Amino acid sequence: MSKTNVTIPFFIPHLGCRHRCVFCNQVYTSNTNTPPNEDDIINKVELYLKNIKSSVQHVEIAFFGGSFTGLDTELQKKYLAIAHEYYSKKMIQGIRLSTRPDYINKPILHLLKEYTVTTIELGVQSFHDDVLKASNRGHTVDDTMNAIACIKNEGFNLIIQLMPGLPCDTSEKSIESAHIACKLQPNGVRIYPTIVIKDTGLSKLFIDGNYIPMTLEEAVALTARMYSIFTMNNIPVIRMGLHPFANDISSTILAGPYHPSFGYLVKSRYCRNQLQNMLHQAVANNGTSTRYIIELPALHAAEYLGPHRENIAFLQNRFYNSCIQYTIAKTLEPILYAL
Repeated sequence: MSKTNVTIPFFIPHLGCRHRCVFCNQVYTSNTNTPPNEDDIINKVELYLKNIKSSVQHVEIAFFGGSFTGLDTELQKKYLAIAHEYYSKKMIQGIRLSTRPDYINKPILHLLKEYTVTTIELGVQSFHDDVLKASNRGHTVDDTMNAIACIKNEGFNLIIQLMPGLPCDTSEKSIESAHIACKLQPNGVRIYPTIVIKDTGLSKLFIDGNYIPMTLEEAVALTARMYSIFTMNNIPVIRMGLHPFANDISSTILAGPYHPSFGYLVKSRYCRNQLQNMLHQAVANNGTSTRYIIELPALHAAEYLGPHRENIAFLQNRFYNSCIQYTIAKTLEPILYAL
C-alpha cells in the first residue's frame, strides 16, 4: 500500500527539559546528541520534498524529543519560522511538536498558533500522581488536565503519549489511564511500554533491584488491551513501542519489553483476542462438534495469522475439539461461519 502521510522528523534531545525523568535518555533513543540548526532543517525538508511520491497527501514537519515549549522563545521562533514558511506556501500540510503538560499555557499556545502549529503531542505518561512522582516527571495529573483543556480550547490537534510499566504503575492503572485518555477525546495516542535504558535513573533502580520491568509477553498483552480500548472508541493509535534502535546503540537497552516490531506483535495479539472471542461465542451457541470457517481480512491477514502463524496454532490448541478452517477474503472484519 502506498504511503499517504509523511512526517519529516527533527530531534532536539533534552532541549527545553529542566530536569531528567527517571526513564529518559533521548541521546540514545533518538540516536543523536546535536539539535538541528536552521540549515539542517532546510536541507532535510528540501530533500524529503524532492523525493515525495505522488500518493502522499499530507506532509508535516515535526519536532520530537526534549520539550519544545520549554525552549528559549527565540529558538522556538527560529525553528517554527522555517516550518511556517513551508506551511504558508502549502508545501507541507502540518507542523507538529512534542512537549510536557506543565510547559503549556495560553501565551505559549498563542505563540504556536502564530506560527501555524497544527498538532501538539503531550507527554502524559500516566494519569496517576504516584506514578508521575515515582518517575520524576515533575508535573501532576492536574497539570495534564489543564494543559489538555487549553490545547483543545485553542483548536490544536492533540496526541496523548502513555507509558505503561513505569515505577509504581500496575496493569490496572495503565488500563484506567487508557479509559481516562479516551474520555478526553484526543486525535490520537502513542503507547510506549517502559524499557530500561543505560545511563538513566531507571537503570540504577533496575541494577539495584528496585525496579522490575514488564516482560515482552506482559507488555504485549497489556498494550493489546489498551489498543482495544482506543480502537473501540475510534481513537487512532499512531505508534506502539519505540522506533527500532540502530544496531550500534541497541546495547544501551538494559532490560524491558523492547522489540523492533512491537506494534505488529500488539496488533497480532489484538486480532488473536478478537478471533478467540468470536470462537468462544460460536462454540457456546453451536457446540464444539461444529465445523467453523473464518474469513480473515486480506488487508490485515498477517496480524490475524500472527508471527509464524502462531495465532492459528494458539486457537487450534485452545479449541481442539472443533474443526476450524481459515481463508483470506476481501472483508473489512473477520467473518465466522458455523457449518
